[in-house]
Amino acid sequence: MPVDPTFPRPLSDRAETSFTLPSDYYLDEAIFELEKQQIFYRSWQYVGHQSMLTNIGDYITLQICDESIFVIRSSDSELRAFYNVCRHRAHELLSGSGNVKNLIVCPYHAWSYDNQGALQQARMSEHRPGFDKADFCLPAIRLEVFCGCVFVNLDKDCDSLADIAGNLEADVRRHIPYLDDIELCGSNLLGETRIDAGWKVVIDNYVECYHCRPAHRDFASIIDMDKYQVEVFPYWSRQYGPEIRIENSAYPLNPHEGMQSSVFWYLWPNTTFNVLPGSNEFAVFAVRPLAVDRCDFGGHSLSVGGKIYQPRADYVAETLAPEDIHLCESVQRGLKSKSYQQGSFMVDPDNPGESEYALHHFHRLVQKSLCD
Repeated sequence: MPVDPTFPRPLSDRAETSFTLPSDYYLDEAIFELEKQQIFYRSWQYVGHQSMLTNIGDYITLQICDESIFVIRSSDSELRAFYNVCRHRAHELLSGSGNVKNLIVCPYHAWSYDNQGALQQARMSEHRPGFDKADFCLPAIRLEVFCGCVFVNLDKDCDSLADIAGNLEADVRRHIPYLDDIELCGSNLLGETRIDAGWKVVIDNYVECYHCRPAHRDFASIIDMDKYQVEVFPYWSRQYGPEIRIENSAYPLNPHEGMQSSVFWYLWPNTTFNVLPGSNEFAVFAVRPLAVDRCDFGGHSLSVGGKIYQPRADYVAETLAPEDIHLCESVQRGLKSKSYQQGSFMVDPDNPGESEYALHHFHRLVQKSLCD
């Protein structure tokens, strides 16, 4: 059931006069459970890049709240997604990532499936009258490849990601001409990072740069914040720093090598595409809810040639990410204060890049998903 749409102060269409989601939306266990059903089990979730699934039998597993799934390159070279649950007694079939050359064998009772989800063997089933292997195939899950990335959706009746995202892929390609040439780097930019804050707190932080000058001074020394831009679209938003400073306090840059701008895309509800200057890289990360006040921020770093520009990676891992984690965890603690209920969006039409238009956009999408 949708939650009560009545807020103490209105979250309305206009950011200039609107107020944020109430603190209950970040703390209430019942709302978190509703988010699983209304948002995460009905939206497109990032799994990995297609370059991670090149050979027959290559697979990746993913946890989407309480649901475990896997994506596999099947024998007909197609990518397929299934629930990662044996049809006998619900044991998980696969873990992590890897390759299964022949059958997917459940480690509990050895039921086995081919890489197209069909049950091949169930010991002693010949003694059960009327047992039909076709009744015990692995349930398939919707899958699409978008910008070279594999996404799944647990809702069989969902709109396609291409329709939901609209012109996002065209926008990414306009900024990232090397998109079709990237592959997984030898090591990830951040891997899986546990954050003691709810998923919405982390997305809140990601989609606005109102905090960048005071909280990310090194970042603000790379990107000319006076030229920073933010635009919102129905189910995504973009932050764009078209001008950078070669001389900065974050990491060394060569004016003749790699990207000479920064771009950050947010795709509803929890996927981010990220480009920092200095190299031809493309990082894809997702915020995975674990509890009402805890999440993982993880994904993959991709680049032309599979190489990482180490100074940039070190800056992100040692400075930028810890700064954001500290901010988010502090906010999660502060949301518990009886003195706080709602905040207001800070916007300046003459300075949209540092305004909270994309934050307002995100809160409205949450509101629509839970209250309509």
